[in-house]
Amino acid sequence: MKPSRMLDDRLSRTIVRTMGADDDLSAPAEADIARLAYSYWEARGEKGGSPWEDWFRAEQELLRRRDL
Repeated sequence: MKPSRMLDDRLSRTIVRTMGADDDLSAPAEADIARLAYSYWEARGEKGGSPWEDWFRAEQELLRRRDL
């Protein structure tokens, strides 16, 4: 067997063992991210901040919650 083929086989087996069948690899729904990001803006008194930062913060928070 070629060395590159052996490496590919080992990598494939490692990935299969690491990832479970129930792992959710999808991103949070945009509507959920938008709702949470909007709540951050409301919590600031509907002033200041960055919509992009709120969006990314909300996305990360939803990913974190899903992984718990």
